[in-house]
Amino acid sequence: MKNGKLDRINLLKYLMVVLLIIYVVFLVTREGDNTVSVDTIEKNITKAVKLEGMKKGTTQDLKKYYSLNANDYEGISLYIPDDVMSVNEILVIKVKNESQIETVEKAVESRVNTQEKNFEGYGVEQTKLIHAAIIETRGRYVLLAVSKDADRIDVAFKKSI
Repeated sequence: MKNGKLDRINLLKYLMVVLLIIYVVFLVTREGDNTVSVDTIEKNITKAVKLEGMKKGTTQDLKKYYSLNANDYEGISLYIPDDVMSVNEILVIKVKNESQIETVEKAVESRVNTQEKNFEGYGVEQTKLIHAAIIETRGRYVLLAVSKDADRIDVAFKKSI
């Protein structure tokens, strides 16, 4: 009987070690590769989806819509609606250090909330897109995708890093 208990305890120990290793591997792979440029991510996204209804945003647009200064970040890609009745938007930011992530996430959430309020009540299709917005953080990268192709944008983003 005692040997049976020892065997079970040893088996549980080995199982815990294996689970710990799997968990560590998951955490490391989730962080992503922080050496990829935003330009590379942007190219992969533009290959994956058509950016109809969007135009390349400027540093002034980043400041206007997100209250963020482009010079504070390592890289930025912004696509904004080319029509006032559209909500399609893609933002990829690579922060210089991880302490900036929270600031960027708050700015992105604020933008999404503002768009929800702007289109609430009369922009049914736009509101659906806003509610389905994807906000993703991987390593030192933050993504916002508001589009009917948001899932494909997210996949291209994840594959890039």
